[in-house]
Amino acid sequence: MKKKKSFEVRLGKNNSSRCNIFQIFVVVIFALLGSRLFYLQIIKGEKYKNLSEKNRVKLKRIEAPRGKIFDSKGKLLVTNEAGYRLVYMKERKFDDEIVREISHLTGFEKEYIEKRIKYGEIFPYTRENILLEDLDEKEAHRIMEKLSDYPYLQVQTYSKRKYIYDTLASHVLGYVKKISAAEYKKLKGLGYTQRDIIGKNGVEKEYDLQLQGKAGYEYIEVNALNRIVKKLKTREPDQGKDIYLTIDKELQSHMEEYFKSKKLQGSAIAINPKNGEILAMVSYPTYSLNMFSSRISPKEWSKITNDRRRPLSDRAITGEYPPGSIFKIITATALLGKGLNPDETIYDPGYYQIGKWKWKSWKHGGHGFVNLKKALVESVNTYFYKLGDEMGYEPIVKTATKFGIGEKTGIDVPGERSGRLPDESWKRKYVKEGWYRGDTVNLSIGQGYLTMTPLQAAMAYCILANKGYAYRPHVVNYFKGSDSIESVLRDKYMETDVSQRYFDILNEDLIATVEQDNGTAKALRTQGIKVAAKTGSAQNSQYKKSHAWVAGYFPADNPEVVFVVFAEGAGGGGSIAGPAAKSMVDKYLELKGKE
Repeated sequence: MKKKKSFEVRLGKNNSSRCNIFQIFVVVIFALLGSRLFYLQIIKGEKYKNLSEKNRVKLKRIEAPRGKIFDSKGKLLVTNEAGYRLVYMKERKFDDEIVREISHLTGFEKEYIEKRIKYGEIFPYTRENILLEDLDEKEAHRIMEKLSDYPYLQVQTYSKRKYIYDTLASHVLGYVKKISAAEYKKLKGLGYTQRDIIGKNGVEKEYDLQLQGKAGYEYIEVNALNRIVKKLKTREPDQGKDIYLTIDKELQSHMEEYFKSKKLQGSAIAINPKNGEILAMVSYPTYSLNMFSSRISPKEWSKITNDRRRPLSDRAITGEYPPGSIFKIITATALLGKGLNPDETIYDPGYYQIGKWKWKSWKHGGHGFVNLKKALVESVNTYFYKLGDEMGYEPIVKTATKFGIGEKTGIDVPGERSGRLPDESWKRKYVKEGWYRGDTVNLSIGQGYLTMTPLQAAMAYCILANKGYAYRPHVVNYFKGSDSIESVLRDKYMETDVSQRYFDILNEDLIATVEQDNGTAKALRTQGIKVAAKTGSAQNSQYKKSHAWVAGYFPADNPEVVFVVFAEGAGGGGSIAGPAAKSMVDKYLELKGKE
């Protein structure tokens, strides 16, 4: 039997060389790998370490709480509370199923959710996409309970503005909202970001930098799913400075309630003439600050913008109205400056006539013989018609400028308007006509083309009360930071060269306007205190009734409050504005007595 040959693999004569080639190949491969690792880990190690850190570690901004706002007595008016927003964690990646799920969870249409994912704001660094801002607290908590089913969503809290009294002093305080593109372009040089909430009106806007504070930050470590693993480093934010107003919350609230109860539209101002501090500055109707700081539905926006009472208009500083008879102190000062003897009388038959044109007195049959005191006490138009016409308009305009008429006061609330002090050049430019004697007649009693804001009227009466000067009006008293207090500068707004004798004469006449039985401001009589005041009723073609005005100050011998009340299209100054001002005087004295 033959043996089977065994199977052999013959490598041939080059077995040793082939093994050497294989070994060299392996060495080369490992050398390449080693050199690549050396390149990546040693030469480029720092770079890739930083890139890795950026993927793993993210910088998250911590918004600074906005400064609070207090009234003059330290009562809190504006603070912060927790707000809620829904964020999407997958940047702009989505599919139909995700959109359907979010729509079902939130109640918003799928088209809206898809649009928000595509175009919503994405936070830098954390890359969170904001789907819904300003969630209602109940809605936020409802969504939180279901988030385990939606791993791509988060509900985040943030600091949201809270106006404790909602509508109180809405035009003074203003409101906050997210910065617009135009605002960011203008303010980015001051350190603002596209995510900032900023003041849009009032004190919130004027002092936004002080209220903003300084944002903090924290470095956070995230996992592959972009979920926070731990916080690595934190810098706490610096809260904005608190602001203390000159406004007395009780006096402000009292006058707003008065306007509401009497169904009036207009303004009421109380100011300390010794330093320019505004104690109350009412513009009524007011509006909801909390509504404006939150999301406003199209229905709500339409309702407020179509309100014929124009609640968004700040009548105190932007309302420009003919002042009527409260302007007669300007004409009287001009007449005295031209040598008028205040005891000299003229006869008022009930009208003043130039050619075929007649200007009537408010009293049928006229006021008889009238001197300056009677002209102010009874508000005799004919006296000013005649003497103003004889004097001409130029001294009236020149005197009005000495009382700040036609100029902004510089109050620390944005949006102020300057009113209009007309003269011949103004009329030729805007009306395309020359100046007529009839224009002077109308100007002499605060009518015609002349307009003033209620604040301008208050400042004119501050000059009268101080007998020649006034401090710039302001609503902010001081800022308070964590370790400092900064007061607002109280500079003189205006100082005139009007004779002290003229102020003494007008002071006595305005006291008589309140104290005499024939005085148009007798509604302001106050036991134990002398009040000086002048009423006014200004005609306006847009209203069936005249605008009602009253302006004055008390105590007359050493004034500590100047007041102005304006009621739009409400009727007579003595019957409407007078009682309103009396209510403010009484409330001020009540609050002072409590102190």
